[in-house]
Amino acid sequence: MTSNARSPAQRRDIKALHERALIQVADAYLFHLISIHRRPVYRHRFGDIFLNQPSIIGFLDSHLEDSGRTTEQRWNWYVHILDFEAMLAEKKGGFIHWGNLPTLKQRGIRWIDCCFDQLGDMVQELGWEAAMKLCNQEGRR
Repeated sequence: MTSNARSPAQRRDIKALHERALIQVADAYLFHLISIHRRPVYRHRFGDIFLNQPSIIGFLDSHLEDSGRTTEQRWNWYVHILDFEAMLAEKKGGFIHWGNLPTLKQRGIRWIDCCFDQLGDMVQELGWEAAMKLCNQEGRR
């Protein structure tokens, strides 16, 4: 069954699952960055890219959407790069344990790092003013 043949309720369910998985991916990447750099920053060779959850969500999802991926395909990708085994592993030694943090597989970390690396290269090549002008033009379409 293709996504076009789905009922409105099924499309809403896929959209909700997609959104939840994307939030977990963004949170997991933020936790990864903070564990390495003590702040949510991607270290690019030309300078730091400061990130927050909405910026990661918007950047990753628009990147995949612009490449022609459907909501269901994007959801499948986000689920694929989340490390559910690490998230479900029992942690020992805590007095109180109220849950695990979302975690990415190495493949997911490498993919997101590559996306931000390409973004930094593009901004460096175009220059900040030209990149912002291009983003504003894209936003009006």
